[in-house]
Amino acid sequence: MCGVAGLWAAGGARPEHVDLVGRMLRTLRHRGPDGFSVHAAGSAVLGHARLAIIDLAGGDQPLGNEDGSIQCTFNGEIYNYRELRDELTARGRRLRTQSDTEVIPHLYEEVGDDALKRLRGMFVVALHDARRDRLLLARDRLGKKPLYYARTDFGLAYASEPRALLEVPGVDRAPDAEAVGHFLTWQYVPAPWTIFRGVRKLPAATRLAISADGETVDEFWNDRPVGGPRLGSDEALARLEATLEEACALRLRADVPLGAFLSGGIDSGLVTTLAARRLAEPLRAVTVGFGTADDELPLARLTARHAGARLVERMASVDVAGTVDRVLSHLDEPHGDASCVPTWIVCAEARKDVTVALSGDGGDETFAGYATRYSQQVALERLRGATPRGLRRAFFGAAAAAWPGDARLPRALRLKNVLAAAARDSFEAWAADRTIWSPAAWRAALTPEWRDRLAGFDPYDWPRGFAHHAREGTPLDRLLYLDRRTYLAEGVIAKVDRMSMAHSLEVRSPLLDHEVVELSLRVADVDKLRGGVGKILLRRLADRVLPPEVARARKTGFAPPVAAWLRGPLDAVVRERLLDAPTFVGELLSKDAVRGLYERHRAGSRDHSRELWCLLSLETWARTYAAQ
Repeated sequence: MCGVAGLWAAGGARPEHVDLVGRMLRTLRHRGPDGFSVHAAGSAVLGHARLAIIDLAGGDQPLGNEDGSIQCTFNGEIYNYRELRDELTARGRRLRTQSDTEVIPHLYEEVGDDALKRLRGMFVVALHDARRDRLLLARDRLGKKPLYYARTDFGLAYASEPRALLEVPGVDRAPDAEAVGHFLTWQYVPAPWTIFRGVRKLPAATRLAISADGETVDEFWNDRPVGGPRLGSDEALARLEATLEEACALRLRADVPLGAFLSGGIDSGLVTTLAARRLAEPLRAVTVGFGTADDELPLARLTARHAGARLVERMASVDVAGTVDRVLSHLDEPHGDASCVPTWIVCAEARKDVTVALSGDGGDETFAGYATRYSQQVALERLRGATPRGLRRAFFGAAAAAWPGDARLPRALRLKNVLAAAARDSFEAWAADRTIWSPAAWRAALTPEWRDRLAGFDPYDWPRGFAHHAREGTPLDRLLYLDRRTYLAEGVIAKVDRMSMAHSLEVRSPLLDHEVVELSLRVADVDKLRGGVGKILLRRLADRVLPPEVARARKTGFAPPVAAWLRGPLDAVVRERLLDAPTFVGELLSKDAVRGLYERHRAGSRDHSRELWCLLSLETWARTYAAQ
């Protein structure tokens, strides 16, 4: 786990380019506090800020092949590096270290760009082939590690975070209009956009190669739904247990203190238990309590005792205003998911005990954990298949318009959104369900200048591209695929990366192992979602390996009480940043619209916490970066 920064200078790297990469690296010290290096050759400058995890003495980067003609810097972990190392050694390759990085240049020399397909892990690779004077940049399959780039007068610069690219002269830091529209809609800025007009983000599972011959960008892996027969339930369970246990075992490879995040849920419980099986000594299991009525500490204690893990309990006290400000200021891009705050706290507490932590991220988007929304959308898809489109739109559209939309109604009577979803096509219904703030609503609130800037922009065009390529499989398969490529990759994973690396903590996610994801594509719907219950296969595995109280516990989220915060400890922050002073949000949206959101929320007549949190995040970003 590290930070990378570098550049491709058409016409050859010069000393000033080396100095520039050094300045870029200094902004990434939190990602790699253990060492800094810069290597220049041909047209490339490779920079690396190291967080030492494997081969502490010999793993400094860049690392290359035998004659040094191929050099690699790398952010992440290659979990199957020992197997690859043995394979390369058997072919006569001479590797000088025990580092996972060193296998990459040797494997590249053997099979070229297809080396990426052999890597099991999370990674950003920056590799220079001096023989061809060619730079290869690549991002892992699920997008667990980020890579940003900017085109400049001298060529192309890249880095693990946008803040490093802002050191490059001439990079346009003004807000990108389409990125703002995406953020208001989804609560994050998706690849290839970034909030900065002059910076772009490499999508997951994508490689970019540049040389004197030009530039190519292509995808080297995908997790699109597949047709054909599915695994039987018992075979699927056996394969899941074996594949997930192997994924956990591979992620135990480290030369620094290692543990696991443990909540009361089945995902982190499975990861902790399966990982603990592979260790001779008790695994550290780190759990954080917030002193609330729904704390999961009792369930975490049960799991730790059952797994033979050593539970490290931390109690977190939250200085809401101070913590929120640190969290939002650290993000290079606005992020509207308020669970950034508890994630920040958990990572800070875990870093006191470990340098590497296994997590349970990914189970929901792979095995259908959001049972209510998936059940509803699958049922509506059956209805769409049985009802003519015109009739469905007319009948359910009229019913949705007539039904009251008061959120204070009993849950059984909150049918307005369901009726509206029934009137829509499947993609439209998915997009509306994932939308934080509807495009129609935020467009109505735009100032005239921004209305002109966003004229013709449709935020749904981005996920519509994924939907276009997901034509096989079942409706549930397609929903899961869309969620993995959007909400998971651009929201959840980005959040965990930023919050963990802020504390120089490496987080490894066995449920996001690409072989686990590929296995899930062959699991039948009935083993994912049944009778309004999700993650059926994971629950069956939990029944085998977890205490019954944990395996059958009600699913809880990781959401902080944002609505109450905005009426309480954050009220003054909201007023000062969104209402009282000249603001970026004030240039974007009409003051009346923002004040209306604030006043309705403060009075308790409506819950506008998601919109207000997004605007608070956007304004904090603007104050931190846009004005510099």
